[in-house]
Order: sequence, then C-alpha cells, then structure tokens
Amino acid sequence: MIQSRIHNEGIGQPSQPRPLHLTQGQVFQGRIAKLYPQNMAALQVHGTTVTARLEAALTAGQRYWFEVQESAGIPRLRVLDDNAIRQREGLGDQPSIQKLIQQLSLPASKETEAFVRHLSEQQQPFTRQTVVSGSQLLTELQQFNQRGFQTLIEMMQRQLPLTKETFQAYQSLTLSPSLTQQLQQLSQMLEQSTHPATGQLRQLTAALVHPDQQAKPSPIVQLLAQFATEGEGDVSRGAGQLLARLGIIEAGASRSQLASQFQTAVLHPANREIVASLWPDLRSGQGAELSRLEPRQFLETMLGRLSIPAGKEGEPALQQLLQLLQSKEPAAAIHSRWLTLPQQELSASERAAFLQVLESGSPFAQEKGGAAKHLQHVLQLLGYQHERDVSRLLQGELTRETIVTDRVKAQLLQLQQQDLPAGLKEQVNQTLQRLTGQQLLAQEQNGPYQQLILQLPLTLGAWQTDMTVQWEGKKQQNGELNPDYCRILFYLTLEQLEETIVDVQIQNRIVAVTVYNEHESPDALINVLVPTLKKGLAEHNYQLLSVKWRKMKDAQASSQQANHLYKPHVHYQGVDVRI
Repeated sequence: MIQSRIHNEGIGQPSQPRPLHLTQGQVFQGRIAKLYPQNMAALQVHGTTVTARLEAALTAGQRYWFEVQESAGIPRLRVLDDNAIRQREGLGDQPSIQKLIQQLSLPASKETEAFVRHLSEQQQPFTRQTVVSGSQLLTELQQFNQRGFQTLIEMMQRQLPLTKETFQAYQSLTLSPSLTQQLQQLSQMLEQSTHPATGQLRQLTAALVHPDQQAKPSPIVQLLAQFATEGEGDVSRGAGQLLARLGIIEAGASRSQLASQFQTAVLHPANREIVASLWPDLRSGQGAELSRLEPRQFLETMLGRLSIPAGKEGEPALQQLLQLLQSKEPAAAIHSRWLTLPQQELSASERAAFLQVLESGSPFAQEKGGAAKHLQHVLQLLGYQHERDVSRLLQGELTRETIVTDRVKAQLLQLQQQDLPAGLKEQVNQTLQRLTGQQLLAQEQNGPYQQLILQLPLTLGAWQTDMTVQWEGKKQQNGELNPDYCRILFYLTLEQLEETIVDVQIQNRIVAVTVYNEHESPDALINVLVPTLKKGLAEHNYQLLSVKWRKMKDAQASSQQANHLYKPHVHYQGVDVRI
C-alpha cells in the first residue's frame, strides 16, 4: 500500500544527512577517513565529514568508538578503544562491542549486545541511559527483535521520548491498518455500543467516514439542465452541441422543441412506470399541476428533481430518461461517448459546458471554500492540534466544550478512562495510538529546512481512502513555509487510477505539477483541464509551468533531484572536534 511505502521507503523524504549535534555523554562510532599534518584528520560520523585535531594515536581507514566529554565550543571526544588499547587487549583492528559494553558499565547480555550492535550498524549516536531505557522498553513490550530495534532508532533520530506510549504510537503507523480503516472499525463498534459515553464520538466518527455527500450526478442530466436554462450563453449553447455529439438530440434542435417533446412523454399514460421510477417522490395529483407549466419550465423543474448517479450505476435510470427523450441510443454507448469527448476537437462553448460539468461533479463543489476548507475541517475534527488547543484553553482562548466535544482525540482520551467492553477498549486505544503516531511524524525541522506530513481520511463519493499531504520548504521568520519556494506532495489511492502521487514544486511562484501513476496518461483530459488550472493559480498570483504524467518508479529519482532546492548546505571551516 502506498501509505506504508511513505513510512518505510520514505518516498518524497529528504535525503540529506541529519546535522551532527553532539551532546555530552554521547557515544558513537566514526571512521578516520584521512590523516593530515599537524595531527589533523578527517572524521566521518553519521554520514557527515568533520575536521578533527587528534590527541590520540589513531589509524586512517579504521573505525573507533568515541565518547563526547565536552560539547560546548569545540567538542572534545575521548577514544574508547584507541590503538594502544587494542594492542594491549589483543582486540584487533575492529572496535569491540563487548569491550564497549564493559567500559560503559552496561548489563552484559545478548540483548544489550544486539541492541548496541544495531545502533553501530545504523551509525546512531547514543548514551548509556539510552541503551538502558531502550532495553527496558523492548523487554517490557517483548520486542527485542529487528522491528523493535528499528523503531527505537527512528525514535532516537526524531528525538522522541523513549516511553511505552510513544513507542506504541510510533509503531502503530506501520503495524496497524490505515487511519481510515481504524476510524471505520471504530465507527462500526460505536454504532453497536449502548455505553452512554460513546454518543459524541459516534457522531464525530460518522461525520468522518460517512460524510453527507451525495453520489456524483450523471453528466448527461447536467448537460440537459444546462441546455434547458434560459439564455443563449456559451455554456447553454455548448451543452446543446455536446448533446447532439452524444446522440441524445438532433443537431440544431431547439430548446423549446426538446421541452415540448419531453413534457408530452412524461405526461403520457404509457410512461407512468418510467416516471414513477425516475421521480419516486412525485405525489399523486402533482401531474395535473405540472401539466399546467410551460414546456421549458416543466423541463427545468423535472430535471431539477431528477437524481441519476454517474457511471454504470446510473445506466438503467439513464436508459429510461433517454426513452422519454425519444433517443434510440443505449445508455452504455452514451456513457462511452462522454468519456471520449476530451479526445475530440471541441468548440469554445462545448469546452465551457464540459468543464462546468466536471467542476460541478467534484465532491467538494458544493462546500463553501472547496477542498481546502473541507481538509481544514477534517484536521479540526481529528484533533491533530489537541495539545495546542489545550494550551489555548488554559489561556482562555477556547472553551472546554469546544476541544472536548468537537475533537476525536479528546473523545478517545476520555473513553480510555471508561469501563468499556474489551473489543471497543482495544479499538479506542489503537485509534488513539494511530492519531498520536501521526502527530509525532507531523513536523520535522533540519536547520532552515522544514517538513510537515499529515494523513487524512478522504471520501470521494462512495470511495473512501487515506490522503497523505507532505509540505517541504524553508521556514520564514513568522514560522510559516515560504510559499514562493516550496514543495507539496499528495499521496493517495484512487478508485480508478489506484496508487497516485501528485508532486507540486514551486520556485519563485512558478508551479510545476507531476502526477505519478502506473496508468497511461489521459492527455486529452489534461489538455482540457490545464486552462482552468492556470486560471485558478493566476488568481493566487502563481504561474503554471507544466503538468507532466510519469510512471510511479520515477518518483524516487525525482524526489532526490528536487531536494537540493530546499536542503541546507553545511560548510565546515577550522576544527570541528578535538579527539
């Protein structure tokens, strides 16, 4: 799955080494890369090369254990196994893990040795207390294995506290189902629960996994509604031309002619079953009222009350509508022709009508503020900013009812304290761990470079999935990412296109969009949509440079090429450490 690949393989992750931050008491392994005159040397540590002044006998090309004795100013390192010690102890040229454990007074056990060896292989600096705390944690959780070691090392790299709760939350990102699946499972259990404390959380999870979104309407019905609208504008004229292309009406047919034929067909007794099927809410006796309407008004009214879903699901109802329109074309053929419209040479008015149908079919078309407002609302519902909201509560900026009643995380924390059935209790804990794990990974800063990652449940019609959004860029003085130079990546699994990555790179407000997907590029549709995208970006003072479609295998290479635009460059001068 694409979400696990984000975490495990780091698609789109920055590839530069983390800066070397030495603290007193740290132990790490480094290699003497090269010796220079006047006791100077190049030391390679954790993917970084630093300049060192040697105060001990060391050999170029060999690895040694170092301990940070002083971290202020120019750090001073102590060699724990220099050449003299190795010769005296008969240890050979390679550093000894057993000798290191002895020197640090660590418990002599196979588990400790395995943990320290893993730290060494990953070139991860550590302290004595880290090894002790990490070993105790892995023992308590019964995870003295490769997965447990790797989880601890990633936590150390992100400077997360080595606690049971943090470990479980972080590991839940790879061991548990996706966030959407967790919420779906929780919602199902809450629907069956009669516990009085579950009511509010039941409403919140239902709003996330079963949002009040109607099925995407049939584009044919939308075209008919456009054509039926009063006026001779481009959209109305283009809709009529597209209906003719699709074979629904005769070329050049007038709006009044279509309306009259349609009214006659709907009111004809022979079509009662079709009318009852298409308009089940039509009350008895309403037909007489509707018959008094002018044909054009009748057409607009009936189309406005018609609900036919898009795609194959709506084909039976569409076939009935075509019968009322006296079209002999089968619904399946009409649907196929609609899909091929972008590949045809469309007039300006046809293009306008086509785009309006596409835009009105968006799952966020009816929401004020569009997709951005919807995602912001989902973030708030989940409680990704719960801890910040608590701080604002203490400062009097929010009420307790707001952060407790309207946030999933706050409700989960409350339910943890309740006496719940075992299955529901476990699901509450797992969902809470998943949310907390996402918060732990949400933000990371590396010098001026900042990265923000969020995973959100997303509903597109009847399709439910997870969407991960990743922002990369340089942090400004106000704490926000620079909108002139940044990168945004969207990772999601779509119903038809399946695994998809959208990579948006912004340089001096010039936008380059690359879509990564294993399906063939829908060039015709892209060409139709690009003008709208350009217009939308221009309204926000951005300029579209390009829209490209690439295979998924090219995503990693592109990510590495883009990293130099944002990563900090570190130059060393003089002496960095003394050994």
